Amino acid sequence: MKIKRSLQYTRHRGFVWSSVIFLIVIISCFIYLLFLYLDLKDSKTEGFAETKKQILQATSIEKIDKISKFNGQEAYHVIFGTTDNNKQQIIFYPLQKKKKDLTTIDQSDIITEEAIKEEWRQQCSSCEFIKITPALVNDKPLWELTYRDESNRYVLDYLSIYDGSRYEQYRFKQMFK
Repeated sequence: MKIKRSLQYTRHRGFVWSSVIFLIVIISCFIYLLFLYLDLKDSKTEGFAETKKQILQATSIEKIDKISKFNGQEAYHVIFGTTDNNKQQIIFYPLQKKKKDLTTIDQSDIITEEAIKEEWRQQCSSCEFIKITPALVNDKPLWELTYRDESNRYVLDYLSIYDGSRYEQYRFKQMFK
């Protein structure tokens, strides 16, 4: 009888310790994933505060509405802002160069993001929209339209920011599933 009771006690202790170790591993993984997520999120907006400070000091922009990032041959922060006379502008702020040559575009001179998306929907109704962002390629301001086409290819479509004409297009086919 004592041996049977001892065996049950040993099994119970083993189960408890196994459960505790399993919980510690699960909690550790959760904490690691949380820190990884926060680190990735911070790296996505890294430098935005410094760029905002520089733009407000060096340009006529008084209010910054939005900052995003464009990665092409060179990386840029794309700033959407309003000047002191309520003119809306887009500024491309280069990240790698020491001398900051800003490219400034008046939003009143361009085709709107919504108009580009609407024209795209009419041409490619079965495509899956991903995003649209201003781009600067070879010193030409463009819209970078990202989507999946009807053949499930990942497409980067570069359209003129002024008239919507196609500048270049890349289509990537998925090799592995």
